[in-house]
Amino acid sequence: MRKYLLPSVLILLVAGAVAGAQTINKALQLSQDARGAFGVDTTNNVYFPGHILNTGAAGPAPTVVGTGSPTISGTDVAGTITMGSSATTALATFGRAYVTAPKCVVTWTSTVANMAYGTSVSTLNLTQTSTSGNTVNYFCTSVS
Repeated sequence: MRKYLLPSVLILLVAGAVAGAQTINKALQLSQDARGAFGVDTTNNVYFPGHILNTGAAGPAPTVVGTGSPTISGTDVAGTITMGSSATTALATFGRAYVTAPKCVVTWTSTVANMAYGTSVSTLNLTQTSTSGNTVNYFCTSVS
């Protein structure tokens, strides 16, 4: 019995070291049970029976700076930016940078001349003519 103890411990230590060195690149394991909370077909399309919610628990909250002290509420995925007093610019920095620049849908809640926005892997940049307190809704997503 003792002659098997040392090799068994060594095998467990090596297996533990190998398991600790793994890189996890998927957070979900699918089963063949179709009664789950969502569905995935054979071409990896995902079907949700309800809303897709983002709690922001994956990282720090985004921040915003710009003319007139703008404010932000929301997550890296979606939220609202309130442009500051006499604001022409707002630069929202994502709490966690994307790997590739996200595509964003941006909607000003009031009509402002010369509205524009741009993105980078770490920011959403808003530009408008000088108008006080405009709110801007955004939704951003990326392929990586």
